[in-house]
Amino acid sequence: MSRQTKITQKQRLAFFRAHHAACVNLGYSTTEEREEYRKRVMREEAGKDHLADLGRTGEFDKVMKRFAEDAGDYETACRFAIGDDARKAALIRICCAQVMQLKGCPAGSSEATDYLAGIVEQARVPCGRNLTDYSFWMDVSPDSLTLLFQILDTHRRRLLRGLLDGRTLRAFLGFDPHARYELPSTGGVRVCYDPNAYADISASIHINIRRAS
Repeated sequence: MSRQTKITQKQRLAFFRAHHAACVNLGYSTTEEREEYRKRVMREEAGKDHLADLGRTGEFDKVMKRFAEDAGDYETACRFAIGDDARKAALIRICCAQVMQLKGCPAGSSEATDYLAGIVEQARVPCGRNLTDYSFWMDVSPDSLTLLFQILDTHRRRLLRGLLDGRTLRAFLGFDPHARYELPSTGGVRVCYDPNAYADISASIHINIRRAS
């Protein structure tokens, strides 16, 4: 498993806190009982025997959901149950921002939101902008999240192909949620990497995940 897919140190600490809470609620007091329970949950929920093999996205969420249920914390269990959809929505917001960067549209402008709307409508997703601050909104069903991301990412790649030559392109074509694109006056594109670049992106790109009632 690559370093990018292993759970983070923060997730590891959360894992053991959740495991401890579940053990207390279930009455597992000995080290042997707690270890047997931890391994059983990991096998049943993620098909893994070792924490080092647990994926940081869907597999981690499934195990954490089970721990929360066994601890009687159903609010947290529900939060992890929708973790995948929430994560997809976050990646969609980032991809929207990257598309605007590659197009050279200033964020928070009518030009940017009109351009995004033209792409999002390809997925038949209702969308629009707030005329007060030009923030952009989408009303997306869970089943449409993956398709919408694919459409946006395809457009991002198309823009990159127009800005970079083939040899350079291969190194930067893949989606990276930490990548931030700048368009120098001399042409081409400059790629910067900042894990905090999109910390506030939800303020300008709103995604409402529409669930059936």
